[in-house]
Amino acid sequence: MLIGKKILKSDGVRRFLCWLISVYLRLVYHSSKWDHQEAEFLEPLIKTDEAFVIALWHNRVVMMPYAWRRKSRHVTIFTSDHRDGKLVAYSMGWFGFDTVFGSTKRTEMKTIRTIVRSLREGKLFGMTPDGPRGPRMRVKSGVVAMARMAEVAIIPVAYSCKRRLVLDTWDRLILPLPFTQGVFIWGEPVRMPPGASADEVEEARLLLEQRMVDVTAKADRAMGHEPIEPAALDDYRRGNREKE
Repeated sequence: MLIGKKILKSDGVRRFLCWLISVYLRLVYHSSKWDHQEAEFLEPLIKTDEAFVIALWHNRVVMMPYAWRRKSRHVTIFTSDHRDGKLVAYSMGWFGFDTVFGSTKRTEMKTIRTIVRSLREGKLFGMTPDGPRGPRMRVKSGVVAMARMAEVAIIPVAYSCKRRLVLDTWDRLILPLPFTQGVFIWGEPVRMPPGASADEVEEARLLLEQRMVDVTAKADRAMGHEPIEPAALDDYRRGNREKE
């Protein structure tokens, strides 16, 4: 275990591992049949040509490169500078996604300002509101705060597939298997009025969380699985207290 952790600290090893992950994901996607359900909510949002935030749970991040099919509009991934975040960043890099790192208190505000400015310029961002360490499937306030400042919508997306492994991790990460059938589903966007109050921001956070849970459950049920449940609310509140 200690040897494995030491090896993963090597940037070269991490990059090679992420290349292998990208090869595996290409095998999974191109050997399988996928249904993209995006006409109801994503396509109308794209037609407005406005910026927005794409939100998905941490346990669904594996197939993120194939959820977004509009090559004419670039998506930047916002992830932590934690080890797992770097694995995500390097893996997404093989699919042409850029990354913005941020999670430490020293760099947090600078990163937020950079993202808000980019959103106002029309750029798109993908985020996992429960990352990097949970609680599972509970939206933290950061993504909603950034959307409020930039005055953009947040749209949820999820995927599921029939043949998969559910890993014993904090988020219960979904690992798709090759030669399967899968679905990508986009949910209804969440918007806040300009200058939204603290209460309105909290309402938006709760609404986003519910819509993300709903669209994820819909994807799981479509593939014949019982939905993965969010962490208990006590875990979410405990996580917030630990950050204070």
